[in-house]
Amino acid sequence: MQNIEDTAADRCQNKKVYFLVIDYIKTLIQNKTVSFGEKLPSERQMTATLGLSRNSIREALRSLENMGVIESRHGQGNFLVNHIGQSLGSIFSLLLFMDECSYLEISQLRRSIETSACLLAAAQATDQDIRTLASAFHAMEQGNLQERTILDKKFHDTLIGISGNRLLKLFNETLSQLFESTIDEIRMHVSDKDWNKILDCHAKIYQGLAVRDAQAATDAVMRHYELTDVYYLNKKSS
Repeated sequence: MQNIEDTAADRCQNKKVYFLVIDYIKTLIQNKTVSFGEKLPSERQMTATLGLSRNSIREALRSLENMGVIESRHGQGNFLVNHIGQSLGSIFSLLLFMDECSYLEISQLRRSIETSACLLAAAQATDQDIRTLASAFHAMEQGNLQERTILDKKFHDTLIGISGNRLLKLFNETLSQLFESTIDEIRMHVSDKDWNKILDCHAKIYQGLAVRDAQAATDAVMRHYELTDVYYLNKKSS
């Protein structure tokens, strides 16, 4: 019974240390003492500043490294980084592996992200933004079979970028990486007729945004994902 109580107490203490270290790093950022890419104070310095054991500090830093917030470099120390997208990618990949989510569920999340991006882009896109999106579309029109996946991704990345929302960008990048090879394979086997349907969706997205018609753009996004989901299901059943 004592061992169980000790273990629970240890978990509680570790959690407390974790949040103390988080708050400490937030203070360093707010005070502009450290920024992304720069080295954090040493474990010894943190121990002295926070009044915690070095083992507790090390455990908290290890948790933050797993989250993609810091990076430990052998012989150099710990650095503040932004690898959260990689961490999220690992989590989603594990969920897929454990059948806790599916391609279609992730596809549904991606279309929600893109429809949100369309709403934001329709409200704030500049003429230059629209020209950039149009250029990405025309590159898709002129690209060959091997370039389809790369050019398609560039179009969608551009759309998300125009939204100006960094969280949408983070989730888009994380989710698109999960199925890059699968989407590539789907694109390679889509007929010219079906590829033209996909191109038409992209044309309507940028044309809708060009006239600030959010509804037309989001309808085109929904149609695009409906098509790719059907292609995925057909490929999976074949």
